[in-house]
Amino acid sequence: MQDFDKVVHIAHQIAKEYQHENYGTAHLIKAALNKDFALMRLLFSNDIDVYFIEEWANVHLESYPKRSHNHKDITADSDAQTVLVEAEDIKTTLDDNYPDLLSLFIAAITPGVGFSFDQLKSLPVTHTQLSDKFKDSATATSKKSANIDSNSNGDNLDKYATNKLIDAATGKYDFIIGRDKELKQISEILNRKSKPHVIILGESGVGKTALIECFAAAIYNGNIVDSLKDATLFEVNTSILLSAASYKGEIEDRLLNIFKESRNYQKPIIFIDDFHTLLEDKSTNKSIANAIKSEINTGGVTLITATTSENYRKLIAVDEGLERRMETLQVEEPDDELAFRMISNNAKLYTEHHELSISDDSIREIIRLAKRYLKEKSLPDSGIDLIDRTMSAVKVSKQSLPKDIDSLKSEFLDLQKENNKKTQDQRLEELDWFYLSLTNKVSAIVLDQYLDEDPTNHKTIEEKQASIIALLEKIKTHAEKDITEVTDSDLAAMVSIITGIPAGKVQTQEKERLLDMEDTLRKRVIGQDVAIKTISDAIVESRSGLSKPGQPIGSFFFSGPTGTGKTELAKSLAEFLFNDENAIIRFDMSEFKEEHSAALLYGAPPGYVGYEEGGVLVNKIRQKPYAIVLFDEIEKAHQSVFDVFLQILDEGKLHDRLGKEGDFSNAVILFTSNIGSDFISKTMEKGDVPTSNQLTDIMSNYFRPEFLGRITEIVPFAPISEKIAVSIFNLHLKKELLNMAERLGITLEINEETRTYLALNGFSPVYGVRPLKGVIRNQLKRPLAKMIIADEIKPPQVVEIKLEDNIVKFIPKQNKK
Repeated sequence: MQDFDKVVHIAHQIAKEYQHENYGTAHLIKAALNKDFALMRLLFSNDIDVYFIEEWANVHLESYPKRSHNHKDITADSDAQTVLVEAEDIKTTLDDNYPDLLSLFIAAITPGVGFSFDQLKSLPVTHTQLSDKFKDSATATSKKSANIDSNSNGDNLDKYATNKLIDAATGKYDFIIGRDKELKQISEILNRKSKPHVIILGESGVGKTALIECFAAAIYNGNIVDSLKDATLFEVNTSILLSAASYKGEIEDRLLNIFKESRNYQKPIIFIDDFHTLLEDKSTNKSIANAIKSEINTGGVTLITATTSENYRKLIAVDEGLERRMETLQVEEPDDELAFRMISNNAKLYTEHHELSISDDSIREIIRLAKRYLKEKSLPDSGIDLIDRTMSAVKVSKQSLPKDIDSLKSEFLDLQKENNKKTQDQRLEELDWFYLSLTNKVSAIVLDQYLDEDPTNHKTIEEKQASIIALLEKIKTHAEKDITEVTDSDLAAMVSIITGIPAGKVQTQEKERLLDMEDTLRKRVIGQDVAIKTISDAIVESRSGLSKPGQPIGSFFFSGPTGTGKTELAKSLAEFLFNDENAIIRFDMSEFKEEHSAALLYGAPPGYVGYEEGGVLVNKIRQKPYAIVLFDEIEKAHQSVFDVFLQILDEGKLHDRLGKEGDFSNAVILFTSNIGSDFISKTMEKGDVPTSNQLTDIMSNYFRPEFLGRITEIVPFAPISEKIAVSIFNLHLKKELLNMAERLGITLEINEETRTYLALNGFSPVYGVRPLKGVIRNQLKRPLAKMIIADEIKPPQVVEIKLEDNIVKFIPKQNKK
């Protein structure tokens, strides 16, 4: 019962954090769902909406009375005591393989124990559903469907596996759209005389498990080839199988006994999901693999396994004996249209559960958001998960927000009365604290839609109060709405919660932004109007749909002197197109000088070191499909590398040695070089712009014509003049120093003479404006930092920075009022 003690301790801490007199059932539920306990994983694995239950518990926590005295001990209330006693009794009815906290959770959601029936009816699961599902196996098997063999054939099969046809009999599994080909392939492989064993490969979220559930339903309903109509399908629970082994070889014994006991059924099929988990432990992986190979050789049982391509490569393909005994079946991520149909079909389940609707247009927006921002999983699961999480948050917010906003408005009125007795600094601090309390109480799904500015950034009491009042009014208006549908704004807010990207950037439509592309880029990259216009025009053309489908968004050759803004423009493009200036995949081509260098990009041959890792370029674009791919100093690369570039530029795809595909259709490809810098500089100094033909003629002396022919545009970068250098210095100065100092309460006043002196001091005809940041750091930031540490400057204060005899002086002035 060690977990019970831990839960009680956590519940005590939660009550203390909320300043509650006692801890109750809601505290116990929230504590039991802590990620460190096995209960959360068990509920997740059984498709129970843990996030909704957590939100539900948070809502009920608000109803507990506050402590009147801080020194009073926090104890369990009468409901919590009843729950703990009831949990002891429930524990005796459950299978010993399940976590102890399962009994506590069932007790907590039993009507009349911790909450009333009306309070519990909004939960996504009932106590009877859990009790029936996890009862001791001897009891559970007696309740199996009459048309399925109900005789228990051994402890191992009952403990470590589930008869999928029982779940199919309850109608739990639905037919999935768009996987007819894969279902047919499974049947074909299982009907083979040799190698009738399947290993399903696919990235997380593509629907490998759903495919098998659909296969189980097909067997149960008889919608399958005659040779498989009498088959029985078991799924091994690998987490329980691998748990609590007391002697070496016990896991192998359990697995072999599962195979042995399953032979009591007609045509037994064993499904092992996340197959790689059996082979991750180096001390047991060989013996487990040998046990599986032995069973395959013996016959009598058919295996279906599932894993990701990466885990297959690392843990399964390395065992040639195991690999050649199983036929691979690749399940790919669906395209947008198929994903739409899959998600639409599943959305019906969630609209019924959450009592909220969603439009077709919003489902298409889900696909866009999931592909772009939720890269940990593939479609359709990432999209379905986004629907569920968003609807859950909207539903909970709908129930709790009216009460929360009334409470907040009352608190704010009290705060304004109390603040009249406090100093200005105390009032500012209290307003910031109230805003923090507001953000903790109001669901982020609502807050992210209306938070145009952070009130804590304001400096005066009047500004902070006005900002908070405006926000409270917006939230109040939202709370008064009769919400029946999940909107694009809700979806964007949830993506913002998950990723941390501001909701406004997530939701902004690309077409609207493309029209302002030139102006947006010019605000950050100064003095390169020709380069910005060239790129903007090309990208607008590409996104209009007039370009060849499947190719990269654009491919550009940046040519010009060092320090003219090539890297800065790459970062600006990443920020503009992908909302993240770090969405850049960069390769220094000086590292690809050798003939074998191309292998680094698409993978080493079989038998060579690094083969199992695949190609670095393919791996990176799979991790960041929406990115700027930057090949720096391209002239230094070996000629063999250009064959890789040709494939990317022409087809938009690249396969590595392991067969993994890298898709560049959502990426921008950039090549940089200093070749042609002299010609570009001389031409632009005359006031002319080098033509595309002139630049191509120069580049053809260094690069193959088929490579240059596939480039969208060769982009010339103008040399930096002294006037432009001063403007760039001011831009960096504001970002690197002035804004940072202002956040500390220090205002820096720097006159034009000093700015010009420092800018020209950091400007070099050879290195361009690259040294400017070093000047800001060495001549401004570090001396200022020493003065702050030495208390020579104490916020809030104004500091004048001026030039005296070519020396930068810092002169603290009066404190700011």
